[in-house]
Amino acid sequence: MRPIASLCVGGLTDLTRRGLSVLAPSWALSRYQPFRSQSSAGDPLAAAAGWAVPRTLLELSDGGQQFTSSGCGIAFEDIDGLTEANRRDFEADFARDLARLATWAAEHDWAPLVVPRLRVVVSQRYRISKSLVPAWYGRAGHMEFPAWRVAARKAAIAHELVHVFFPNANRFLAEGLAVYLQSEIGGNPAFPNFGRPLHELARANVLAMAPGFAQGGPRSLDNIVLGQLDAIATPSPLELQVGTDFYGEEPRGQARIYPLAGSIVQFLIETRGMTAFRTLYSRTPLVPLRRNAGSPDRWSEAYGRSLADIEHEWKSLIVRCDAMTTEELKSNPREQNDA
Repeated sequence: MRPIASLCVGGLTDLTRRGLSVLAPSWALSRYQPFRSQSSAGDPLAAAAGWAVPRTLLELSDGGQQFTSSGCGIAFEDIDGLTEANRRDFEADFARDLARLATWAAEHDWAPLVVPRLRVVVSQRYRISKSLVPAWYGRAGHMEFPAWRVAARKAAIAHELVHVFFPNANRFLAEGLAVYLQSEIGGNPAFPNFGRPLHELARANVLAMAPGFAQGGPRSLDNIVLGQLDAIATPSPLELQVGTDFYGEEPRGQARIYPLAGSIVQFLIETRGMTAFRTLYSRTPLVPLRRNAGSPDRWSEAYGRSLADIEHEWKSLIVRCDAMTTEELKSNPREQNDA
């Protein structure tokens, strides 16, 4: 049995999908199509809905893996302007994305980190969401969300849950997987792409970062070197030097870099499969207070090719991506960093 999570929200619902037993609020899971059920007078979903039970255990079992933990708390602090409806929406969205991530993990044979307890804090004090950096400092399960993102229903919940249960000592891969899964299974638009296809946004960003590339070939992107990002260990922020321009921890820099990380993880999974990516990812497990970005050789061990070779293939894909209008491609990111 491998524990993963529990959720402190409303009443219990027992649903089954592909042998997975899910206990979660019916009003939350009914918004996720694969778990949808039709309520009726005799339906246990209808009877189970509500807020009478203060703690809800979300449990997924696939005959050998069980996703549970000893508890979870969602705290709302300094939240002037955050309504009761906002709070309920966030709790529902959290339940939904936790269920989706657990389902994804079971379907793709990813063993989650054992997390004794989730502590989720929503506050106006936070500028960005966090869970990976706290995990590196030994606070696994601690999650922070800005109240303004919660109010707008754009909190990167799936992204941060990936950091909790599948953290990584390589910051590039950690953020790449989190961005990719937020895009794939997250139930709401969130940083950095806010619903926009990752490859499309990556193309827009590399055009802004390397204006000379335009409709050129991948060699026109030589100033963008992903090896810089791959050398960064958690908890250091992703930083990238492109010619004379530096993209760092400021919102502009992160908004440029994070879609690149998500796009290449999507590329790796779609072109070479999940097993090889999982092998690469497993080479750099997160150990609190230890920095370990990993050896460049691990790319060849997992894929039989260097990162530079794979990067060239990815850039060829980005070059071929259908262009939006020139104005859209050259525009600066409009959303603030929230990763």
